[in-house]
Amino acid sequence: RNCHVSAAAQIGGVLEPVGALPVIIEDEVLVGGNCGVYEGTVVGKRAVLGTGTILNRSTPIFDLVKGVVHSAADDQPLVVPPEAVVVAGSRQVQKGLGKEWGISLYTPVIVKYRDARTDAKAQLEDLLRG
Repeated sequence: RNCHVSAAAQIGGVLEPVGALPVIIEDEVLVGGNCGVYEGTVVGKRAVLGTGTILNRSTPIFDLVKGVVHSAADDQPLVVPPEAVVVAGSRQVQKGLGKEWGISLYTPVIVKYRDARTDAKAQLEDLLRG
C-alpha cells in the first residue's frame, strides 16, 4: 500500500516450485528505477531502494549504519530492515585472481535510515505523480 515503483523496476515472484519464497514489498516502500527485487526478498515498511539496486535471497546487504550484514538464513528470506535506504555498491574481492586483477563485485549497501530529508524526497515523488 502506498508504494512507488519507478520505471524499469522489476519485482519478481515465483510460482514454482511451490516451496519457493516470494517477494514481499511492505507498505510505503519506494523502489527506484532499474531496481530488481527477486525471489526470497522481503522489503520492510518505508524502505527506499535507490536506482539500480538488485536484491535476491543470495545477496547479503551491508549495513554501514548498524555495522551488520543482513543475510537470508537457511529457509528464510533476505529482509531489508524497515526504513532502510539501500543503494547499489561494490566490494573488492579479497583473494585469488579476483584480488590480483583488482575485481570488485556488486553488493547492496544500507547508507542510512529514513529521515525528514528522505521523506521530503518521497513526498515530492507523490506530488509529481498527482
